[in-house]
Amino acid sequence: MRYLTQSKFLVATLVAASGCSLSTNKGEDLSPVGKDVITAEQIQKSSFTNAWDLLRARAYKYDFKEDKYGVPYDIVTRHGRSSVALRDSDTPVVLVDGARLTDFRFLRQMTTDSIDNIELMNGITGTVSQGTNASAGVIVIHTKVMTSSN
Repeated sequence: MRYLTQSKFLVATLVAASGCSLSTNKGEDLSPVGKDVITAEQIQKSSFTNAWDLLRARAYKYDFKEDKYGVPYDIVTRHGRSSVALRDSDTPVVLVDGARLTDFRFLRQMTTDSIDNIELMNGITGTVSQGTNASAGVIVIHTKVMTSSN
């Protein structure tokens, strides 16, 4: 019996040290591995007014580049010092309601009031979802459905 108690303590210690959780909450909504979702509630609670600033603060995996006037021109995946990347292979695919976005200046003009949620996919999940051109990841922006009452 003593060994059973010690083994439970050892397992709990290892789980705590590794940062894992033994949650028993069956109702919790866990996102799949390789995918992070910024929900409408999180967007509403943030103080950001446009999609570019929101992504700069929440999408830690990417570097958001601007020219000297603050105009967005590129998004690249963060790498280590000795990483080598082929041309445009470290730029994620950005989709707005399924349409591929090629001009990142649009993100500065897109208000957060018009965004329903944002999915951030890593390279593996993005490649499965969008094909081999998405090896740097995918940023999927879903906008709110506008009705006549809005």
